[in-house]
Amino acid sequence: MRLTVAGFTDTEIAGRLETTHGAMRNRKTLFRKALYQAARERRIWIPKQLHTATAKNASQQGTARVR
Repeated sequence: MRLTVAGFTDTEIAGRLETTHGAMRNRKTLFRKALYQAARERRIWIPKQLHTATAKNASQQGTARVR
């Protein structure tokens, strides 16, 4: 996850770990699911700025359609 935070793409990370892009994407998905499950159970708190880009884009797209 450090490489993701540092700005590396999934392909670059997969190359460094000597694994496939699909395996890397799967690991990130499993991590994200576990993270958000912990947040739902109130075991951790995720600041709004750190939520996934998908959630941000969905709210921005909704705003754009109103205009």
